[in-house]
Amino acid sequence: MEAEPSTSGGPQADRLEFVREMRRRFSPKAMLKDDGSIDQDFFKPRRVVLVQAGAPGGPRTKWGAPEREALLKGLEEHGVGKWREIARDFLPGDQWEETQLRTRAARLLGTQSLARYVGWKGSAAEVEEVYERNKAIGAATGCWKGGILVEDDDGTLKKFMEQQQHQQQQPGRMEEQQQQQPGRMEQQQDPGAQPGSMESEEQEL
Repeated sequence: MEAEPSTSGGPQADRLEFVREMRRRFSPKAMLKDDGSIDQDFFKPRRVVLVQAGAPGGPRTKWGAPEREALLKGLEEHGVGKWREIARDFLPGDQWEETQLRTRAARLLGTQSLARYVGWKGSAAEVEEVYERNKAIGAATGCWKGGILVEDDDGTLKKFMEQQQHQQQQPGRMEEQQQQQPGRMEQQQDPGAQPGSMESEEQEL
């Protein structure tokens, strides 16, 4: 780049000062000298160290068994939804975004939607149990697609889950009714009234 002309005053000096002021406002600080002129050293090539992806000491960019085990530990420690904490504690240095960890966790649990699992924590064995349970639900509803439980346009999965929840609540309601029955029967029977009625009948006889 050409050196800036030196001027002692006049319109050209004003224009140059205006250019320098714009540089101070919008250019990187390392690019300018104290007087606002361009520092040519800024454009000189710098030493660049290339780190091969997957090399020892370099960030991993391919998902594999180590990452899977780390995610399982993160689910057990922090739970579903704590992707930032899982990445910080169990996948340090790796460039895994929260959306990527969420997708991987959904695969492990066998469900497209993680809404009903937010905050859930479990060991690797418990994660496997959830996966098998979702797989069975998918087989029963026809919503198992590509190794994951998905919702269809007819809301089949939602209806099935609501039905399952209703059936699970039924035994509890029946127990409550059975517990309430003895009390109702006691209220209907008045033991003190029976002897009196029998005495009156004997007197009439």
